[in-house]
Amino acid sequence: MNDVILEGSASASGTQAIARAAALLRELASSSGGERTLADISRNLGLERPTVHRILRRLVDEKLVRQNPATRAYCLGPLIYELGLVAQPPSALYALSDRSLSAIAAQSGDTAFAFIASAFDCVCFDRREGHYPVKALMLEVGRRRPMGIGASSLAMLAAMPVDDADCLLETNSRRLRMAGESDVERLKQLVAVARVEKYALKAPLVAPEIMSLAVAVRNRYGNPIMGLSISALGHRITRRLDSLLALLRAHASEMESVLQADSPQSELGTPSW
Repeated sequence: MNDVILEGSASASGTQAIARAAALLRELASSSGGERTLADISRNLGLERPTVHRILRRLVDEKLVRQNPATRAYCLGPLIYELGLVAQPPSALYALSDRSLSAIAAQSGDTAFAFIASAFDCVCFDRREGHYPVKALMLEVGRRRPMGIGASSLAMLAAMPVDDADCLLETNSRRLRMAGESDVERLKQLVAVARVEKYALKAPLVAPEIMSLAVAVRNRYGNPIMGLSISALGHRITRRLDSLLALLRAHASEMESVLQADSPQSELGTPSW
């Protein structure tokens, strides 16, 4: 692969450089340990190491990326945090999820999550803890994962057209395998079941004793933009499946009513969400 700066016209190379830098930042944001090696980034993005190294060097200079001097691996830099402090949050959507998650956690006693769809990924948007002493806190807010991992992800995939969901899983297949989901066909089957049942149920890869139950939230265009889920010890989910599912569906329906209403808040329902 050619140098990101010299490739094509000046306009095209500049656009490609921005796209690659953004993809690299997303890759670092998806790291469970907070760091990625040069080899990891190159392999995951399908770019040659010299190209990745040049981009990383510039991002380090701009403080968007930091290199650990001990491990030589890379993580997000301090400027990312500083920019995040002044970024415009999706405040109306956050207000909706805040109300719903607080109620879900209080009524279920367990951990409630909201995930949003972001291109090929889903992002942990918000989280609330219930009163039950054993907490299911597998993910922190802001953690990014490829679509196909987790119950909320499967619920959102199930709310998409079949071809779109299958294409997305195929596109993510390499990343899914690296995350431990080696059987994409099995994921397609789980999505097919979730499409019929209108919910997804799955144990996290990192904690098989935990179970997550999720439903999708659609915008006014019918596109899934969020997954609402409850995570708890498996027996707490299975023995209360019907009541927990009713709780999630009630709040998903309430959020959809606001998103689909003909009001300024419904602008949240544009295709970008």
